Amino acid sequence: MNVLIVDDEQLAVQGILDGVNWEQLNFNKVLTAGSYQEAVRIFENTYIDVLLSDIEMPGESGLKLIEYVNGHSPNTECIILTCHDEFDYARTAVRLNCMEYVLKPIRYVKLTEILLSAREKVTQRRQAEQVRQYGQQYIDSLAKESRGDTANALETAVSFIDGHLADELSVRDIAAACFVSGDHLTRLFKKKFGKSVSEYIQEKRIRLAGELLRRQDMTISMVANTVGFGNYSYFTEQFKKYFGVTPREYQKQAQE
Repeated sequence: MNVLIVDDEQLAVQGILDGVNWEQLNFNKVLTAGSYQEAVRIFENTYIDVLLSDIEMPGESGLKLIEYVNGHSPNTECIILTCHDEFDYARTAVRLNCMEYVLKPIRYVKLTEILLSAREKVTQRRQAEQVRQYGQQYIDSLAKESRGDTANALETAVSFIDGHLADELSVRDIAAACFVSGDHLTRLFKKKFGKSVSEYIQEKRIRLAGELLRRQDMTISMVANTVGFGNYSYFTEQFKKYFGVTPREYQKQAQE
């Protein structure tokens, strides 16, 4: 895990190097830069986990550097260390998702604690990403095992959709019910039905709504809720797009 200190005042950089308890932090590399341009060159060649930067430097400011980092290394934890307590600077730092806005001078014990907190956030993010990757690998392995049983996966998915049309449905939930990955299920639906899972669900809901509107005992609002449309206006819009008439017009025609 690497940390980069950016400040054009060499004495300030040396003070941090001498005062912070680096043994406690256990970073692999502690790098330094004296300007925006020098810092960018380091980012281009080395992955930086934690950035500790001043605001005022030759050329571009530390806030501009953090804008660059957000675009090129979004998982880097950024800390501003400055003597400026202006509200506009602090507000910009918040907008840029800085972890901390620290005013100079600061006790090195406190700065060590802040850097330790940043290190822990990086570690937690890495662990969460590993868990996500392991989970996806497990789902993908299940998908590979099920590819020889495509018909069964599709049958399970269609049955699941039919039984939950009134509920909020996501590709992830349906795929989990079929023990396949979301991407694999999408490919199956594209191959079998020529449409995505979401498009299939939408069409199912609209077609069922058409059947229900032929009945005398259900209002349009009841039908919309039954087929999973909580928004009446959106239901009307999608119904007309499919049938060419509004639900009210369709119901009237059916009754006549």
